[in-house]
This record gives sequence, structure tokens and C-alpha cells, in this order.
Amino acid sequence: MPPLDEDKRKWVVREIESWRRAKMLPEQYCDFLLNLYLDDLSVRPKSAAGEKLRQIGQASGKQWLYVIGIFSLICLVVLHFSAFPLALQIAVAVIGTGGLVGLGSRYRERLPARGLALLSTGMLLLPAAGTAILYVQGWMDGPGLFVLLLASALIWIVCGIAERFAVLHWLGWMGVIALYASVLTRQVPDPSWLEVQVFWVPAALLFAWLSWFSHVKFKSTGAVLFATALILWFMPEVYSALFGVDRNWIQVELLVKIALVGTLMFRLRRQWMEWVA
Repeated sequence: MPPLDEDKRKWVVREIESWRRAKMLPEQYCDFLLNLYLDDLSVRPKSAAGEKLRQIGQASGKQWLYVIGIFSLICLVVLHFSAFPLALQIAVAVIGTGGLVGLGSRYRERLPARGLALLSTGMLLLPAAGTAILYVQGWMDGPGLFVLLLASALIWIVCGIAERFAVLHWLGWMGVIALYASVLTRQVPDPSWLEVQVFWVPAALLFAWLSWFSHVKFKSTGAVLFATALILWFMPEVYSALFGVDRNWIQVELLVKIALVGTLMFRLRRQWMEWVA
């Protein structure tokens, strides 16, 4: 058998292991094939969890000390967060969020999974730390929580666009929609059917236009805005069902809207598919 280079050898070994996991070949046949490509069966590839455990086991004492130190520091900060002065609480929240987002951006291209995990953690830390600050300072009853959630949603939108993270961008708009609905319930406690449609349908049309407008330069943005437009299109019925606004005709409204948007999407499928591709 001609010698294989290292990349091809690894690929063949991975294929044999996949056959083993899928029960495509008996264990002894897989071991026989692995013997052709590996000198020692103990070094054969492991599962993702097994590979991580192997990497942990091979970590140096310095790396273990580094991880333990960071974990201890995080625990101390969490335990004593309420005792910090306000300026230090804000600094911890900002530095923690900024550090995670910065690391996530750094690893975004080389290690996408790690980068997305760090970005997601940073984006969740922002509202979590902000809520903790509001609670410790006794500001939960005022407009502070609303401002915090709105700021978090806007930051998610900006970071989602900047990092080409479509899910984060979309979640930002979902947060804005939820806050908009909460404002409507307080400001217009007993709306009519027409008012509910006016609250949401123009926004759906605006986002559909923004999807077309932005898709040339920002492909993922176009897809996110288009998905948001579809949600806004059906929000009058969702809002009516949640807050008891003329529920008798919700099923009919949904059927009419589904038929209308389905027909338009079919007739204009070549155009809108370019926006979200």
C-alpha cells in the first residue's frame, strides 16, 4: 500500500471511526482497518467530548493555574458584586462585556464556534449585569429596566450586523418588538381592531422595504429584516390574542393574512429570494 500523507491518513481514520459508530462494520473489522493506518490503536480519534478531555489531560500546570485563577476571580466578583460601589459595578459590567465581545471577534474567523460562544456570553452578560445593578441600587420600579433592555436590544442589533451574526441581530429586533408591545399595553390599554392593525402593519411594510434596501451591501441583514417583517405582519393577531382585543375574528384574520402573504411571496419569489439568499 503506498504511503499516505498525514491529512489523508487522518481522513481515512475518521471515516473508519464513523463506520464503527454507525455499526456499518463489526468492531474487529474496524480494528483491522485501523491497524493498517495506525501504529497504536490507543491514539485513534476520540469523540468530541473525548477529544476535549484528552486536551484537558494534556494541559500544562501553568494552564491549569490560569483557568483556576480566572474561575476563582469570577466567583469572587459574583459573590461580592452587591458590595461594590456603583461605579465599580458599572465598570465590571462594561469590562466583562467588552472583553468577551472582543475575544469573540478575535476568534470569529479562526475558531467560529468559540467566537460565537464568547459573543453570545458577552451579549447575555450585558442585560444580566445591568439587571443586577438595578436590583442592588433599588431602581427596578422606575424606567431603568426598560432603558436597559432597550439598550441591550440595540447593542445586539449593532453587534449582530458588525459581526455578521444573524441570530443575534434578529434577537435584538425581537427584543425591540417585545418592548414596543409592552409600551402599547400601557399607553393604549383598550385599542380597537383598526388601531392594533395600524400599530403593526406599517412597521411590517417598513421592514420589508428595509430588507430590499439593505440586501445589496448586507446579505444577512436583508434576511433578518425580511424575517422580522413577516413576524410584524402577524403581530396584530398575536397582540390581540394575548391582550384580548376582538378575539372573535382572529382565526379569519390569520387565514386572510397567510393567504395574502403566501400569494405575494409566490408571485414575487424571484425578488425576495435575492434579498435573503
